[in-house]
Amino acid sequence: MKINKLLLFLLALVSLNSCVEYVDNGTEPDGPEKPEEQVFVAKLSEESEGEFVGDEFIFEATLNGVDVTSSTTFKVNGVAVKGNVYKAIKEGENAVLATMDDFTSTFRFTVKEKGEEEPEPTGNRIEYDDNSFEVKTTIWLLNVKSDEDVPYPYELTLQDGSKVLCTKWMMISTSATNVTNLQQVMDSDYYYLSVVYVPVNSDNTVAFPDETTTYFDEGGVKIDTEEYEMEDVEYTFNSVTSTDADYEGEALLENSNTANLFWNGAYMVSTVDLGSKPKNNALSNTNKIEFISKDKIKNLKITK
Repeated sequence: MKINKLLLFLLALVSLNSCVEYVDNGTEPDGPEKPEEQVFVAKLSEESEGEFVGDEFIFEATLNGVDVTSSTTFKVNGVAVKGNVYKAIKEGENAVLATMDDFTSTFRFTVKEKGEEEPEPTGNRIEYDDNSFEVKTTIWLLNVKSDEDVPYPYELTLQDGSKVLCTKWMMISTSATNVTNLQQVMDSDYYYLSVVYVPVNSDNTVAFPDETTTYFDEGGVKIDTEEYEMEDVEYTFNSVTSTDADYEGEALLENSNTANLFWNGAYMVSTVDLGSKPKNNALSNTNKIEFISKDKIKNLKITK
């Protein structure tokens, strides 16, 4: 009889322990489930491109990843912002407090002082490598035989195989002033020099570079002590009179960079004997340049 009572006691004890494990293992919930955690985040919008004083900075807010910007109030340094756009009035770090119902979020952003913008370059100049270099004198020189005062003739073969009779011109813009010979050009700080073929008129009289298509032969650009050989150059003539020229040049250089010329002002013309390779001979040419009128050059006639 005592044995039966002992067995019943042990069975009851095992049953009670099983119930405890059943509850502890979470098989049955112990009270109500916890609610989902609410995550409220405010920050600078990806659409915001503000950086400097005077720029607009755009804010945004999300609740569990859902956009709630329109329901959110933003304050910058304690001052309420209209909507979600803030126009910066001073440089420095700014603190933003965003609130929606019982949710809050904070973040910071920095405003930079806007430096003065570099003015666009103007005037007669060479532009190279994002820098501008002033030029003061422009000269167009027709290559002639000095003993005859007749232009050197050049028969140029074009890409389509046709041949065209041309003269050669040296077009120079330089930082030198009061130029009387080409050596002064070569010694100047800056120059933009090109030699171009210019087809003659139908009556074999001389045409000027602005009056027809020019074909590049050789040239160079000098910036301080560095000279860069030209690979090609194209000119755009806006207006040219007997005394003034408004035109631009764009040259491709040997280093694959470009150099641009901007000239709008008085220019001079003359003739000079530079032989068959004008640019090379110009390096040591000290003969005095006698500037003449365009009409005198126009009357020159080329002979083969």
